[in-house]
Amino acid sequence: MRGRRRQLLLLTLLGLFACQQPTPPTDPAAVRVGAPRFLNDATTMACKTASIDSLVRQRAVRNGFNGAVLVAHRGALLYNQAFGIEGRRSKDSLTTSSVFELASVSKQFTAVAVLQLYEQGKLDIDQELQHWWPNFPHGGITPRMLLCHRGGLSNYMYDLDALYRDRNTYIDNQKVLEEIIRNKFQPFFPPNRRYDYSNTGYVLLACLVEEVSGQRFQKYMAANIFKPAGMKDSFVFDSNKEKQLDKTLQGHSGYFNPITKVYYFNGVAGDKGVYSSVEDLYRWEQALFHHTLLKPETMMRALQPHNPDKKRGSNYGFGWRMYDHPAGFQVNFHMGWWRGFKSMLVHLPQDESCIIVLSNKTSGAYSLRRDDFLNILYGQDATHPFDDTGEE
Repeated sequence: MRGRRRQLLLLTLLGLFACQQPTPPTDPAAVRVGAPRFLNDATTMACKTASIDSLVRQRAVRNGFNGAVLVAHRGALLYNQAFGIEGRRSKDSLTTSSVFELASVSKQFTAVAVLQLYEQGKLDIDQELQHWWPNFPHGGITPRMLLCHRGGLSNYMYDLDALYRDRNTYIDNQKVLEEIIRNKFQPFFPPNRRYDYSNTGYVLLACLVEEVSGQRFQKYMAANIFKPAGMKDSFVFDSNKEKQLDKTLQGHSGYFNPITKVYYFNGVAGDKGVYSSVEDLYRWEQALFHHTLLKPETMMRALQPHNPDKKRGSNYGFGWRMYDHPAGFQVNFHMGWWRGFKSMLVHLPQDESCIIVLSNKTSGAYSLRRDDFLNILYGQDATHPFDDTGEE
């Protein structure tokens, strides 16, 4: 215990020392997109970098955080580091290009794919699903409702779990759609009655991308999202190409207890299924908010709260959560948690800041909280009185 306290004290002193002797953060050309748009004080930025480094190292020592962290602020890359190892079986060190399952952070990718087709006039987000699938058993549901979690549909994982006993044979999105049509699973509530976080809705949105584009979801995302964003390490898992998993990390629970990569729901995408690194997620964030992938007005609609009945916690737009920061600006974010992986992506549009945290070990992953980073970046109490980690 004394040894750990000494280590934490040393880390804190190192952080303070770094603030007194600032050095500009390294800004890899391969990661940055666009020219600087802010006049930043080098000493202030270096101090924030040191504080972030001290925070992350403390969480790694005290809480067992194992993963990668990237923070950008006011158009500059402040921090880009990995901590820990790939796992108990492979003790190789993690890097900032290590590939993690993004879990529910994948939803914003699905939303952008749908909105791209909307911009092209190929998809009306207010048309009922029966327009594309005449046999779909539940009327009144539109893509817009699915995007903001107002479709009311039941949880496909619970529904299909009762039907499929073989956990080692992948099922895909089309199988989920077929089972919903065949079994007519009872919805939780009528369409648009209220907000209810729904993985099923985002699986159906991925099916809709396939229906409208005429391409498999994986192929569409590669050509229309990852390539134009310059995301060289990212992909949507294709169960027909299981060797893709060879270049990904393994998820872990507890004390590096490995969780198998082969699991039947891993073949389903849209609600999850995107694999990426912190550096690629920064490329994604830069491409998205420099309007490489969507028009500014479309992106603005995606970041509007679409649930007026949601009175507590954050609201939800199209693939993003949002709330108003105490200082008067909007915080956009999403969390993720799936089979040994946890993820967090935060975007602050007013000054081009973002926070990305990826972990392949669930214990200790959420010890790095969104508010911890916001307090460092904005120098005030940014704590928000809610916790959204329960919805992934």
